[in-house]
Amino acid sequence: MKNNIRPLVMTALFAAITCVLSVISIPLPFSPVPFTLSLLAVYLSGSFLSPLWAFLSQIIYILIGVAGVPVFSGFRSGPAVLIGPTGGFLIAYPVMALITALAVKYFKRKNGFFLPLAGMIAALFFCYALGTAVYCLYAKASVAAALPAVVLPFIPLDGVKALIAATLRVAVNKRTEKENRN
Repeated sequence: MKNNIRPLVMTALFAAITCVLSVISIPLPFSPVPFTLSLLAVYLSGSFLSPLWAFLSQIIYILIGVAGVPVFSGFRSGPAVLIGPTGGFLIAYPVMALITALAVKYFKRKNGFFLPLAGMIAALFFCYALGTAVYCLYAKASVAAALPAVVLPFIPLDGVKALIAATLRVAVNKRTEKENRN
């Protein structure tokens, strides 16, 4: 029974972590997309959950926000957020968690750093592509006009979030292995 409940609890936990980290946002004067820590939560869910559960944790996060709980950046909620300027980025979260979890799963080294990090970077490119596409539709903007507003300023910060997540993944796995040996 314990093994059946653990993935459910962990999935709910990572959905909750995403809820908390997403509402903490800093509006940027040059972009309709605020700075948040939500991608850190997405990367962590992919780092610690199986691909299915990582995907579901982010689906749950989105459903909570669509249902009206203010868990999107700036304490926003509702289905309209998904078709707004940040909607594509939000819609990308489940696939980002899935890509990250697949990288972790298929690059078997428990304490590996670079291959899971590469999965996070691949997931980030997916997020940028979908987010930019939806933003272009919403704002009736070209890709050339959208990139400086919704992608380029975020690359360094999103890269740091991936580095933090990969580092935490290694640290937690080392700690867990040490405790399991004792």
